[in-house]
Amino acid sequence: MPPQPLSRVRSSAKVFASPEAIQRRPKLAPFVAEIIVRWADIEANVGSILAFLLAAEAGPTIAMLQTVRSASAQMDMIVSAGKIKLIDPELEMFEAVVRLARSAARKRNNVAHHIWAFCDELPDALLLVEPVAYLDIFVAVSEANLDPKFETLNKSRFEPDNSRILVYRQSDFVEIIEELKSIARCTTFLINYLHPEHPSRDQMYSLLWNEPLIESAVKAVRKSRPSVPEPE
Repeated sequence: MPPQPLSRVRSSAKVFASPEAIQRRPKLAPFVAEIIVRWADIEANVGSILAFLLAAEAGPTIAMLQTVRSASAQMDMIVSAGKIKLIDPELEMFEAVVRLARSAARKRNNVAHHIWAFCDELPDALLLVEPVAYLDIFVAVSEANLDPKFETLNKSRFEPDNSRILVYRQSDFVEIIEELKSIARCTTFLINYLHPEHPSRDQMYSLLWNEPLIESAVKAVRKSRPSVPEPE
């Protein structure tokens, strides 16, 4: 089960948004760091795949990729290159692995870019606040400051929307880490599989299929493609 909104877990919790959240939950800090580190490994592998597709040096390719800030835009760039350079079954497997990487990027981005918080009601959890929800508080406070009746206003409007705060426990972090490990292996196997003269190419293909996430990703790729009309 993915991380749940605070509104479903403890709707009345008092939320404290602060970088100190990580200090308040020191046992969870290593899991956060590992997610960042493992995504960096995947990102480097994806850059190597793009370098192979473009027949370019890895250094300039990764530098170019990093100028694109959005992970989604990075994946779009890589998919576009793959569709030009590859044909099935290599293209199908390539698209499946990129699909997995795209999904993992979203989970990593939450950890890297959301606002960290905590609440005393959940001592075993860290909270991630959507950045927009966090900014909404400042907008509300700024507008309220212009109201001459500020002191008598209902201050609950200055609290973050609990439906836009996710609760992360150790099991949630571990699940993300295990997914990242699998995707890192997939990117490594894919790099070798795409090389037509790699001595273990067939083995790499088998190893890809052995990864638990690949089957559903391949099915999703096949489903996303336009159907080919049957011959009359």
